[in-house]
Amino acid sequence: MLSLLKDYPFILHGPLQAALVVGAVCAFLGVHVVLRRVVFVGAALAQVSSAGVGLALLTGSNPSLLSLLLTLVGVAAFSVKSKDKRTTQESFIGIGYAVASAVAVLFVAKSAQGEGHMLDVLSGNILTVSASEIWQMGIIGLIAIGLHMLFQKQFLYSAFDPETAQSSGVKAGRWDLFFFLILGIVIAMSIKLAGTLLVFAFLVLPAVTALLFSQRLGKIHAIAVGSAVVATVLGLYASVKFDMPSGPTIVAFSFAIFAVAWVISRFR
Repeated sequence: MLSLLKDYPFILHGPLQAALVVGAVCAFLGVHVVLRRVVFVGAALAQVSSAGVGLALLTGSNPSLLSLLLTLVGVAAFSVKSKDKRTTQESFIGIGYAVASAVAVLFVAKSAQGEGHMLDVLSGNILTVSASEIWQMGIIGLIAIGLHMLFQKQFLYSAFDPETAQSSGVKAGRWDLFFFLILGIVIAMSIKLAGTLLVFAFLVLPAVTALLFSQRLGKIHAIAVGSAVVATVLGLYASVKFDMPSGPTIVAFSFAIFAVAWVISRFR
């Protein structure tokens, strides 16, 4: 591996750093996504972000800005908890995912250069990221993790015990909206660097892997981030050595780590 990095030094100066930042931040937030049982909201927000990119390509607008704006709209919609059992939060998320996917395809069909750009959005093109993009994602990631650590009690109360939260003066609805707002911004920025597929995988696989080994939140976060880091390093190494797409290769290694962890957990 060291010889490969020596032969391809550009990996250390961009792709590896970008993948590590995205993987660590998404794995950390993914623990809360999995514990809240809103895994599908990650996929839905990713598709909304992709629809924003497609609309930007069609109208000639700024893809990053329009993607972020549509993602924030999705955040506002998905954070709503309806009291009507016929229209649950999961229903809104499912509808959002289906509509965003369809709209993204329609925008691409009408855009002359949309297919090539949307392929990067889906599978990622992390080999071409710039230093400024990495710094931007790193700062946003640190802020997101810092806010989660600072308001961890409120986030947990609003997610798992909203009645107690309300009696304690914690506005569960507002904290849910705040959680989804942070998640939406991170997803929109991460997709720009790593693509929809890799971002969604980082939100789910490392967290589920960590939950197989511990029930303590701090340890779960550490294992999830560590799992994402290992999958990133091995996946990027394999993608360059064997000339394979970086995003899907990292996802494959992340799943392999989960499979090994699941087997080990069966014998514990």
